[in-house]
Amino acid sequence: MIGSDLDDAPTPAELYVVWEELLAIPGHRYTPKRFANRMRLRRAAAALDLYRTNEAAVHTLWNLWEDDQPVTVVTYLPPLVAEHLPRRLERDNIPHTRLLVEHPLHMSRTIALLDNVARIVHSIPDHNLLYGPKGFLVPPQSPELIREVL
Repeated sequence: MIGSDLDDAPTPAELYVVWEELLAIPGHRYTPKRFANRMRLRRAAAALDLYRTNEAAVHTLWNLWEDDQPVTVVTYLPPLVAEHLPRRLERDNIPHTRLLVEHPLHMSRTIALLDNVARIVHSIPDHNLLYGPKGFLVPPQSPELIREVL
């Protein structure tokens, strides 16, 4: 409709959520060596299965989703593994508008230029200062903190 109030409604800024360490936690069988071996043997789906879903974080995302907060899932996994991630997100029923496969340094350079991004939340302590004022470190044990930073 032309001239309606819907045309002028601002779209809410997206919330970027990093999949590794927040939405998915390394399971009890995960080791960097085991992950690398599965990658070397071209068993990307099996490498992805080394992570277990953080149900508390998924529940928090659903609460945000119901409040019309757009969510983008960001992963730093290699592209070979990341191509299996959409099936995993669907299987685990994780709400998201899109999936970004990025490198952390590339994301840190572009995040400041993206006006439509409210925050990028992650659980990787080494990335604490990487994203500037838009980055927020959330412990995987306390994903409810995501709501407090928006």
